[in-house]
Amino acid sequence: MSFDIPRSIEPQIEQYAKAEKIGTTEAVVRLIKAGLLSLPASSVANAAAEANHIPGLTGTPMSDEEAGVMDEVVESAMQSRNRQLNLENWREA
Repeated sequence: MSFDIPRSIEPQIEQYAKAEKIGTTEAVVRLIKAGLLSLPASSVANAAAEANHIPGLTGTPMSDEEAGVMDEVVESAMQSRNRQLNLENWREA
């Protein structure tokens, strides 16, 4: 997931990161977590339930088993790509 931070709040995020001696990415993650904790539990539960109904390859919601298989496929592809990049970098050196 990626998103653009509104410029109007960037200074506050940077100040928080500096005060906590952490990077801005970690600061954003902590601030999002704090925001989620402040929501009513029912709102978070509903969002989590909706997130679990992601359409699969056939357009129907994925089962837990399908989601697990998809995670394994993506992880394997990422590892393969990283190995390929490492090999290319080694050849260039």
